[in-house]
Amino acid sequence: MRKINVLVACGGGIATSTFAAEEIKKIASECGVDVDVTKHPLIDVPAVAKEYDVCYVTSKYSQDVGTPIYQVNGLITGMGEEEAIERIQKSLKEINEKING
Repeated sequence: MRKINVLVACGGGIATSTFAAEEIKKIASECGVDVDVTKHPLIDVPAVAKEYDVCYVTSKYSQDVGTPIYQVNGLITGMGEEEAIERIQKSLKEINEKING
């Protein structure tokens, strides 16, 4: 089984994405999905997104980069946290099914 390559991006690619990345790892583990998580600043997304199966961003992002992008700022702010977790769970399960059958 191949791990899902996950990109987590925030404004600077350090603090917020580190917190979000750890939360996404926990959510993936609870779903029984193996992930490999990498962090980047938001500005890098267009250049690197194609190397990943999915991208989670902690702020608004609307550019099409050929990789599914989900906003997960609820993990950071607490507002809409349940929806963000459900979005992550659903997307990870769908991608895992797609790449691992």
